[in-house]
Amino acid sequence: MSWTPPVHVLLSPITGDNGSEIEQIQLKPLYYAAQKEALARAGDDEDDQFFELAKLATGLSVKELDQLKRPDYVSIAQYVYEMSTRPASYFLERQDEQSVDPDQVQLLQPLNVAGRSMTSLTLEMPVLRATKAMKKLKTAKERAELITAHCTGLMLPDLDLLTVPDWTQLQVRIDDFLNKPADFFRSATSK
Repeated sequence: MSWTPPVHVLLSPITGDNGSEIEQIQLKPLYYAAQKEALARAGDDEDDQFFELAKLATGLSVKELDQLKRPDYVSIAQYVYEMSTRPASYFLERQDEQSVDPDQVQLLQPLNVAGRSMTSLTLEMPVLRATKAMKKLKTAKERAELITAHCTGLMLPDLDLLTVPDWTQLQVRIDDFLNKPADFFRSATSK
C-alpha cells in the first residue's frame, strides 16, 4: 500500500518558465535532508521557510511560485505544514489503528537502503549505552538523528532519505522509548 501525494488544481493557471500553461501541480513529499537544507537557507522568518518548502513540495521555480494566486499558495502552504508536522499514519489513513504494532512503522514512501526497497521499519528500544552517547552530542538534531539511527538500524545518511512525516512518526515512538516507564509498554502490548 503506497501513498501518492495529491494533485493541486490551480484556481488560476500560471505560466511556466518554459512558456507552457500550468493548470495543476503534482505535489511531492518533503524529505528530511531537503527540508533541513531549505530551512537553513530560509533562516528564521516563517514566511521564508514556507516559501522554501513550497518550492520543494511543488518543484516550481521562484518565478513560477510568485505567480500563484494567494488561495493556491495557502493550499500549498497547508500541505507543507501537514507534511512538516503530521506523522506518516495521518497520510496513510489507517482505519484499524488499534491493531497496528507501534514498533512496526509503515513508511509513506519506500526507502532504498543498500540496494533494497523498504516499505516499513521495525523499531527497537534503545539500550542505555546509546542514550548516554546521545546525551554527549551538542544539538537536539544530532541527538535525534543518533537515537533514530540506533532504534531503526539505519545508518545516519539513510535518515536523510526519509520523508518528513516518516521522521515525525518515528520521533513519536522514540520519545515513548526515551521517556515512558516499562509498564507503559506492558499495558500497550497486552491488549
